Amino acid sequence: MSDFPALPYPWQQELWQGFIQQFSDRHLPHALMLVGPEGLGKRHLARAMAHYALCSQPVSESACGKCKSCELNRAGTHPDFFQLAPDEPGKMIKVDNVRALTEAQNKTAQQSGYKVVTLMPAEAMNSNAANALLKTLEEPAADTLLILVADSPSRVLPTIRSRCQLRTLPIPPREQSLHWLTPLMSGTGRDAAELLTLARGAPLAARDLLQGDTLDQQERWLSDLYQLSLGQTDTLTVAAGWQKGDGKAAVAWFSGWLHDLACWQVGAERARFADLDAELSAALKAISPALLHRFQEKLLHSKKLLAGGANPNVHLLLEELLMDWGVLLKARR
Repeated sequence: MSDFPALPYPWQQELWQGFIQQFSDRHLPHALMLVGPEGLGKRHLARAMAHYALCSQPVSESACGKCKSCELNRAGTHPDFFQLAPDEPGKMIKVDNVRALTEAQNKTAQQSGYKVVTLMPAEAMNSNAANALLKTLEEPAADTLLILVADSPSRVLPTIRSRCQLRTLPIPPREQSLHWLTPLMSGTGRDAAELLTLARGAPLAARDLLQGDTLDQQERWLSDLYQLSLGQTDTLTVAAGWQKGDGKAAVAWFSGWLHDLACWQVGAERARFADLDAELSAALKAISPALLHRFQEKLLHSKKLLAGGANPNVHLLLEELLMDWGVLLKARR
């Protein structure tokens, strides 16, 4: 996909068409919030919307890529395009950044068109920043479009959500994702269907599994977990190993694996559980579904802690989760 102008992915077309229609009818809201699971391209879609709204002469259903506004956007110097994000990944968006943004967007557009703001992820705002943004949403400037992106909209203030038009990106049909993903697998030796399953149906997340050592890391986590489940290693060793990598990613992977385990327990086919040895298969099937559900809730809570600004001790958190997993295995139905 061309870097500029940004164009929607195939599974975003319906939402894109609605945006184009609203723009053409001059019925754009002052604020949109794009929500949905990670790996669907919400941030990319927000950029595509910004490029289109700022273009002075859009062609067909995309920005022209040639006008002065597009040239400024291509160079990353458009004076009416404001992008708000944490200073570093995993950090919070600060109130001073929101106030500066509010002051800038209240000025007259320098290119005599829209002023566009992208804010992502919206859940990274601390309470002061969120309250400052709320004032902007309550008294929006003319010809200004604010596009928020949220992976976890429940962590965004309800008063902010209620002042935005929500646009939900669902997991696309598997056939559509495979049609897009399969050509990208050429020469990699990887199976698109397998990667899409590992990514829980999110096509961009499946593509990104090919980057770096992500797949190898997941295989190590799986091996560690199986060894721990069979008593072939101990909690402290596994926690130390997981912390050396990306603790947040490890917890997210563990949560996804646990979801598949719960589905497999009730008879759903899951490729990763197809070739388990008899001892491990029996141990996993013997886990109480009720306890498994409670443990999944704890994993999800841990994910929220790691994604938020609480800054927990990752090593201690991993140790606690893995200890609880050991207790879970010992508790029979």
